[in-house]
Amino acid sequence: MVNASTKKTKHWTKWILFVVLLFTVPVPFYMLVVGGIVPFFYILYLSMHGLVVAIPRFTAEGFWMLGILWAHVAILGGLLYLAAWTVCWLLFKILPNRYALSIVIGLVVVLSVASTREIYRMPGHNSSPPANITRVMKSLMN
Repeated sequence: MVNASTKKTKHWTKWILFVVLLFTVPVPFYMLVVGGIVPFFYILYLSMHGLVVAIPRFTAEGFWMLGILWAHVAILGGLLYLAAWTVCWLLFKILPNRYALSIVIGLVVVLSVASTREIYRMPGHNSSPPANITRVMKSLMN
């Protein structure tokens, strides 16, 4: 029988895993002439920035690009949430609470360490240069 503490633990671990997936898992990014493999938060930042830029100008091209960006956000964000929900559901269904929690923590650590390697490809016109999470963050700061 599932008690309240197990439900709460499963609930917050799902959300923590989801946030870590948003910040570390490389997802494909396609725009009309550029593409790359970036973490999801990069696409979310571009879509929020595009919303701020496109609404005051109200151009058809701006809203076309914004539609492509928000399609990325809806589809990829939904898939990452589904992945986090499925992993947590399976782990907490099969394993005892403490083992499932330790596996989720291990997964968070592995994803965080992997993001420091050059596993992303920054969007570019010619060839996409490899990047790690710090380079992705620096590109957003500029």
